[in-house]
Amino acid sequence: MESSPMVEKMLLVDEAKQAEKPVASGDAAAVAAPPVQPEASSSRPPRQSKEDEPQEPLEELLRRRTTIIKEGDNVLLRLPSDTVKAVVATKEGLVQLGKFGAFPAKYLVGLHYDITYEIVPNPDAPADADEAEVGEEAVFGQAKGKKNKKKGAKKGGKGDAPGFKNMLRPLRPRGMVDAVIDDIKETNEFIDDSEENRGALLTQDEINELKAQGVGAEEMIRRQMERHEQFELKTDFSKEKWRKRKEKKYLQTIHPLAPSSINVVNHYAQRSAQSILFLREDTLSQLLNLSNVRPGGRYLVVDDTGGLVTAALADRMGCEGRILLFTDADSPPAWGVLNVMNFSERELACIKWLNWMEADEEYERPAPPGEDGMPAIAEAKTAARLRRHRAQVAELNATRAELHAGGWDGIVLATEMSPISVINRLTRYLVGSGTLTVYSPFQQVLAETLQYLRKNPHYLATQLTESWSRTYQVLPGRTHPLMTTSAMGGYLLHATSV
Repeated sequence: MESSPMVEKMLLVDEAKQAEKPVASGDAAAVAAPPVQPEASSSRPPRQSKEDEPQEPLEELLRRRTTIIKEGDNVLLRLPSDTVKAVVATKEGLVQLGKFGAFPAKYLVGLHYDITYEIVPNPDAPADADEAEVGEEAVFGQAKGKKNKKKGAKKGGKGDAPGFKNMLRPLRPRGMVDAVIDDIKETNEFIDDSEENRGALLTQDEINELKAQGVGAEEMIRRQMERHEQFELKTDFSKEKWRKRKEKKYLQTIHPLAPSSINVVNHYAQRSAQSILFLREDTLSQLLNLSNVRPGGRYLVVDDTGGLVTAALADRMGCEGRILLFTDADSPPAWGVLNVMNFSERELACIKWLNWMEADEEYERPAPPGEDGMPAIAEAKTAARLRRHRAQVAELNATRAELHAGGWDGIVLATEMSPISVINRLTRYLVGSGTLTVYSPFQQVLAETLQYLRKNPHYLATQLTESWSRTYQVLPGRTHPLMTTSAMGGYLLHATSV
């Protein structure tokens, strides 16, 4: 039945009147209210976790680590005298290099490795740059984000060194001498090196005066060549050697070395060979080769070289895979050498560690200490402490389960402990055709281990080796070995599991 137009009109009027009446509080829910915007103060969007954030490829992190200096990085600077200076790239402070000059540490940030830079006056430096604020001194080899809390550490203050007015710029490379060996007619037998002829060169007072005037090293070398009356009597090779000696004396340059395994092991071999068990670069490379270290591999490591072997494994693996480190301490290893490699937290995620007691299959972590007899602790602090304890227990259980599951690709030992006891403890977790590599600076220790492995049915193809290397100077007509070299690089024992 269709409604009349009069009835429809009356219904519309009644709806309009209902809309004009005030609504009671009890009937507010029955009225369709407009959508209300959420208040920012009462409700916040859920925070995005770090795992959900897009991350750049790991290869990009590894490439940038060895190409560009970042703030907080540990940097090895090779000076003109071929000595290596260890510094930290910070935005505050001054890098002092003795007679080779000084410059603000902030100029290291953003530079590329393996490029020679010259220390020159900064034309844009303000007049009061020598009174710049100096921050707290950073310690080489310390983990990023940690402050120096040692007693007597240098704190912030006013810097009054003239090095704050200097800067760094790339040094223009100089070409090598291209001489034909058969066409050299000059000899050094007619050169008189007596004190009378040496007096014609620049004196130390004249050199200091030129430095005070801002004369560069190239200009001082040129003036020395002009004052050297018998310079043209030298052979081309002698001229080049003379010039290099003067460059080492006058140039103020630095050469940042990339944080690679080879550069780090060479630095510590010259600085403190005992701290890395006298490990040499050729022995380290042979250790990585015999261990078949590759990306995605899983290795059990006992490292007493300050983290050098661990860092070399992580570098060779591209930080992909797993390195399980064993230690006899209750706290994480110091890893002083590992910090020099400037690995980020994401790159170090492939490294886990266990105490020997925690690695035992029957070990059970004790419960957190009770609060009986202790002063009252705020409930929030107690809950936070329990959360940290549960997180530590979960991480420990996951690491122990990964160890006890077996299937590890290799065992790498560089320790002062008895290798036989460690091998007996870890052999059960090694996969078939896995590798065992043991380094020691003492031959007798590995000789006893070799006899033990030959009787062990779990290993075959045991071999004890000693590496030897010698550095050569390779130049046209001047190829010869260096006169000084290391006499010992340690010994390696390797075998294959069955």
